[in-house]
Amino acid sequence: MSASYYIIFGAYLAFLIWTCLKSMKQVETLSDFTTGGHRMGLLLGIGTTVATWVSVASVMGVPGFLYRTGAAAIIGWVAGWFLATAVMPILANRVRRPEMPARTFPEFIRMRFEPFARTSYLQLLVAALMFVGYFIFCHLQVVGFGIVFNTITGVPYEYAIFAFLAILMLTSLGGFWSVAATDTLNALLILVGLAFGTWAVFAATGGLGAIIDTIAVTTAPINVGGEPMEAGIMLTPAGTFGWSVLLGIFMANAVGASVAPHWINRFLAPKNSKAAVLQMMWALVALIPIFGCLIIIGLGAKALMPSLPEGRTTDYIMPLIVQSHAPAFVGAMTLIALLAAAVSTANSMLLNCGTSIYYDIYRQLKPDQQFDDKAATRHLRLVVLGLGFLAVISAIKPPLLLAMGFTYVYGAFGAAFMWPVWLGLFWKRMNRAGAYAGIAVGAMVFIAARVGGSSNAFAWGAAFSLIATLVAVYLTPRPPREAWEPYFEPEVSPSTRAVALRIQREVDLATPVVRP
Repeated sequence: MSASYYIIFGAYLAFLIWTCLKSMKQVETLSDFTTGGHRMGLLLGIGTTVATWVSVASVMGVPGFLYRTGAAAIIGWVAGWFLATAVMPILANRVRRPEMPARTFPEFIRMRFEPFARTSYLQLLVAALMFVGYFIFCHLQVVGFGIVFNTITGVPYEYAIFAFLAILMLTSLGGFWSVAATDTLNALLILVGLAFGTWAVFAATGGLGAIIDTIAVTTAPINVGGEPMEAGIMLTPAGTFGWSVLLGIFMANAVGASVAPHWINRFLAPKNSKAAVLQMMWALVALIPIFGCLIIIGLGAKALMPSLPEGRTTDYIMPLIVQSHAPAFVGAMTLIALLAAAVSTANSMLLNCGTSIYYDIYRQLKPDQQFDDKAATRHLRLVVLGLGFLAVISAIKPPLLLAMGFTYVYGAFGAAFMWPVWLGLFWKRMNRAGAYAGIAVGAMVFIAARVGGSSNAFAWGAAFSLIATLVAVYLTPRPPREAWEPYFEPEVSPSTRAVALRIQREVDLATPVVRP
């Protein structure tokens, strides 16, 4: 391995250590650990948003599917994710509007639908679903890291993934501040690294025209000795997917991703609703050159390496192409960008996973107990580390292609949370019965459709979720004012403020709430 790899990786590791130590000093309360104390600036907000979007499912999975299916991957993944990002500012404005915003997505659901519940079973349900989904996300990031680290160092994949645990410790112990700071550097590394990688692909192929001319006629199989492709299929809109499958992927990524809980958490971190909106708008702009590079690299890879060696999945295409066709420094920068993508998303997902277990489940099961912020933060750090270890163990035998794994989870999140989030933020009549029905039915139908082999499980889940939501809403009473007021009115009543304080345990739990 070239000295360039060691130098750049060493500098990156040194920054992670410095960020961890600095961020740990900024964490004084549990709110600081989970959402940065609701005081995240615009620059850090853009950085963490971009880096979280650009996971290994993007930088390795998307080029892999472009190599496998051609232009169809642009419609299924890139267009879907961009549509999701484009509508997020609308949600961000409403989610961050309350004077006392929630600390987590499950708490947001509780404050909107079950403000007076002593123990919110809705919060418990949402947290349990989040835990499963984000553990899968963490697993996929570990897989991506292992693939890249194995390619760079030659260390066997099964051992390489344990290096990830050390990096997760550095980036997660400082909570949201540490995640946001490292993400901002990661976003810059991803952009610069992919730009270098694109230049290397252009230099090796002769440019975009040469790439298109080559893939237009290629019949090379995905793996050596495999089934030959149909000539010209890589430039057709549906590629090797077929329209029904491609539509299902697009809808899961577009609609499902827009209401994924980690994005709601990102909306909660900025200091006000204006910053939350600008954060998402600028992130969309920053993603354009990143995904442009990924498209060129993915398609160019097919021209440079018509077939992969036996036993290699398309998730390996990025590190293989970079290592084979880029100069040492360029290759080092690009592969460090891939590592940064895995780290930036894994630390965020791990934080979501940990807070679901400790903050939204464990604390809910002890409704009468006050929690000391310092002790709670220490306990949450231990939970995060434990989950990181389990994620590494689970990745020893990876079962999924990276981008498809994200699509499944986004589809499940969208089917379960789409209507509770959108209707909860824009329809005062939306109530707790509708939220329970929408989440439970959406999740169950999505799973049943996936098990049954449906090509568009998200559409089935979302459709049945909407029906169940509307039936439940109109058969049950209207929600109390305290549930919807923070999201619709500029000023809230004293009882609404008191409810928010009690939910977040900022006042004595024995203090009664007087309703108007």
